[in-house]
Amino acid sequence: MNNAKKVVIEDWEGDGCIRIPDETLQEMGVDVGDTLYLIEEYVGTTRCVVLSKTPRVADRTDELARYWSEN
Repeated sequence: MNNAKKVVIEDWEGDGCIRIPDETLQEMGVDVGDTLYLIEEYVGTTRCVVLSKTPRVADRTDELARYWSEN
């Protein structure tokens, strides 16, 4: 699933800012005033920036280990 959205870093009184389209906010289940986290992650060897509702992106290995221990 590829839900990539292109955003442009704009100037807002000397600070960099990005506009998040309302459609994207709705898809994420967030609204103006909610808190999001900007997280640096690696996909393979590529450094990426992730916008998340949680302060940490879960490690897939943790999810698999939890599944195996429950089953």
